[in-house]
Amino acid sequence: MKNKLFLSLLLLLSMLHAFGQKKVTAPAKNSRADSSHIDTVFRKGKADTLAPVVVEQSPIIVKKDTVEYLADAFKTKPNAVVEDLLKKLPGVQVDKSGTITAQGEQVTRVLVDGKRFFGDDPKMATKNLPPDIVDRIQVFDDLSDQSKFTGFDDGNRVKTINITTKKDKRHGYFGKAVAGVGNNETYDNSVNLHRFDGDQQMSLVGQANDINKQNFSIQDFLGGGGRGGRGGGGGGGGNAGAGGSSGGSGITTSWAGGINYHDNFGKNTEGYGSYLFNSQHVSTASQSRSQNIITPDSSTFTDQASQSLRRNVNHRINYNLDQKIDSANSFIFRPNVSFQRTTTSSSQNSAYTGASSDSIYNTNGHSSQENHGINGSFDFLFRHKFAKRYRTYSIDLNLTRNTNEGSGANSSLNQHFSPLLFTDTINQQINTNTNSTNFSPTISYTEPLGKNQILEVNYNYTYNKNISNRNTYAYDYLTNEYDRFDSLYSNDFQNTYYSNRITTNYRIQRQGYNFSVGSGIQMGNLHSLNYTKGTDLTQHYVNFTPTVNIQFNFSKTQNLRVNYTGRTGQPSVTQLQPIITTSDSINFTQGNPNLKQQFTHSLRLLYHNFDPTTQHVIFATVNASMISNDIQNSIVYLPSPPNTKGSQLTMPVNLNGTYNVSGYFNYGFPLKKPKSNLSFISNISYNQSQTLINNVSDYTRNTSLGETLSWTTNLKDNFDMNFSSSTTYYIARNTLQSYQNLNYFTQVLSAEITYYTKSGWIFATDFDYTYNGNRAAGYNASVPLLNPSIAKQIFKNKRGEIRFSVFDLLNQNVSVSRSVSANTIVDSRSNVLTRYGLLTFTYNLRKFAGQQQRMPGMFRGMRNNFRNTSPDSFDGGGGGGRRSRS
Repeated sequence: MKNKLFLSLLLLLSMLHAFGQKKVTAPAKNSRADSSHIDTVFRKGKADTLAPVVVEQSPIIVKKDTVEYLADAFKTKPNAVVEDLLKKLPGVQVDKSGTITAQGEQVTRVLVDGKRFFGDDPKMATKNLPPDIVDRIQVFDDLSDQSKFTGFDDGNRVKTINITTKKDKRHGYFGKAVAGVGNNETYDNSVNLHRFDGDQQMSLVGQANDINKQNFSIQDFLGGGGRGGRGGGGGGGGNAGAGGSSGGSGITTSWAGGINYHDNFGKNTEGYGSYLFNSQHVSTASQSRSQNIITPDSSTFTDQASQSLRRNVNHRINYNLDQKIDSANSFIFRPNVSFQRTTTSSSQNSAYTGASSDSIYNTNGHSSQENHGINGSFDFLFRHKFAKRYRTYSIDLNLTRNTNEGSGANSSLNQHFSPLLFTDTINQQINTNTNSTNFSPTISYTEPLGKNQILEVNYNYTYNKNISNRNTYAYDYLTNEYDRFDSLYSNDFQNTYYSNRITTNYRIQRQGYNFSVGSGIQMGNLHSLNYTKGTDLTQHYVNFTPTVNIQFNFSKTQNLRVNYTGRTGQPSVTQLQPIITTSDSINFTQGNPNLKQQFTHSLRLLYHNFDPTTQHVIFATVNASMISNDIQNSIVYLPSPPNTKGSQLTMPVNLNGTYNVSGYFNYGFPLKKPKSNLSFISNISYNQSQTLINNVSDYTRNTSLGETLSWTTNLKDNFDMNFSSSTTYYIARNTLQSYQNLNYFTQVLSAEITYYTKSGWIFATDFDYTYNGNRAAGYNASVPLLNPSIAKQIFKNKRGEIRFSVFDLLNQNVSVSRSVSANTIVDSRSNVLTRYGLLTFTYNLRKFAGQQQRMPGMFRGMRNNFRNTSPDSFDGGGGGGRRSRS
């Protein structure tokens, strides 16, 4: 109302200026204002005119738990994709592999007009859609379907981005085709084609390249990686190098293709689904040096060189059916299935030495494996609303089924030097067969207790059954057959788990805040049979699940959310089985039937503040967790003889003292000259965990401090630039060997610069400089990665482009990393793509309603197969946007 009044006053003032020299009638002095007493007066007009008034909408809008960005307020370079637009948004970061981080958390789901696009694969949308069709970008925490219906948060949040398209771009087709060839047998080809007709949307994508580009996310449920080395672990670390266009180590050849379809079949039925095929061939060569802490005054070291080849073929099918039966009843049916086949082959050479570089043993091994399996699931949610507001019930049925069959071979030659000099060999064939079934129905009922108050009661039953067979046969030199069953390397077990849980939640919603609290009790039973080892294990659990959620809405642009959850975690069957297994006669593992369940307290705070006047934005996040009875490892180094020096037995145990704290702070604001956005991002994390080394407590404490400066231009024409500087300092502390405490850091400078002219010339370069300091000898790296290109836009409306680009012009690319765990520090380096040149041709397709151009034949006749729509329906209307939640 205020805006309308303001615009009306402006319009009135403009009219008065326009008629400044025309006569204006006014009532005569001391007379009535009637037609018989009117005098004529004249007002002299001024030479100046009223200055134009421009009313601009704020580029960022905060709506409760959603941060919304207006896409047109952030300019991108020619031939950009949505990923380039996201890089411009305050609070959003995109790394070289395309992984998106928003408000300090990784984004794992990207929607298009509120609908899933190629399932839950975020890269399919961000790497294949152009920014010029985007109206708004929305960032929020998506909840489960049942939580969105009941209004109670069940803790299953997914950091989500929703891409809302422009209304005038929802009728027509668009896309891009790229064909490229280079030296060293490199190539890069891709195509994406999209047809939108209101509610009906269809997308086709395809790609083929050998330069490490994946316009999709890798989903590997079979595993099947190459034979790993000793040691490893997580913790602080950093990488240097970009490993090709998409980052990472190794050389990857990718072929992929898929289709995504969405339509409304009548007023009450909505369906959408996708199919994606991808095939990858990955060649990796790596070197590593590991320090394994044994006692406060001794360590062993492992130097390892390995090579591996891996081929992965995957088919993914996703579907979603949303049916509104009537005004009170509806359901969602969501089936998904994946088929995967993986083949791996790897070899490695390892040398184990003591602190004084004395040889302990060497190993030379080779392994190969082939796996194929099916991963299927479906979720069915029925929802009913009673006549009374907020009185509802829902039934959610979830079923998953996974199968995996595989066969492989494992051989190695091990030379032992201490305490005795001898050689042993391993020559095995391995057959595996695993399958799991999980069925979990949930019934939920909500009842209003008063104004803005709701009570929820739900019941959940979970049934899970796992069967795993690993049969290992050693080579018999007498029969020349693999017919000697080896129980030490075999394991055949069946695990059954079922539980009952009942939960009560209370929620109150006011204008300034939203509060919910709840707790549940879950009783579980585990029964495990190990046929190979002859063990029978039974466990009973009682779990509590407290939850608290608070949201304070200080204003329309400022809010604070606080979430607390308490969850229990059960040990796995492998951790519980009291059996000893090994894969190399050096490293042994044993289960612990006395393990207790662990309990995790998690606290999460999110703060959003945006000043629409100054356009200053603040995002802050704090995450903290503490684990009681954490399941960690006890590592005992076996005495020698008869064992080899350095042999170890690892067994899971319950330990306390595990906690993690991390903080994220982002402050951003626009600059007028040049028109751009500046952001300061601070990250800090601290974590502690305990491990037993020869029954002595060893606490590992890792701290990381990071600061990032990000500057992105927002110019309309000719120039585009993204610049960032990131410094991360790592502090690793170990109580068992304090003299091995480490401080190291990573510095990364990145710049994406594009200059383009009105005549169609484009000059661009990407530059990344990475420095890793204070690493082991040979694993420090100073990497300047320069990727220049020159292009010329051709054809009408600059639809075509010819580009020549060079990757790693200085031929300096390498990949190094460091990981720190409880008793191991690992420095590694891997092969990456190095210098190559590439010549590409790009053609952009754009045709929307109102533009007369015949559509491609593949879409001809497909316009609304399920309903009749006249050509006049090209009115730019249609829904789209994420669904609102209470």
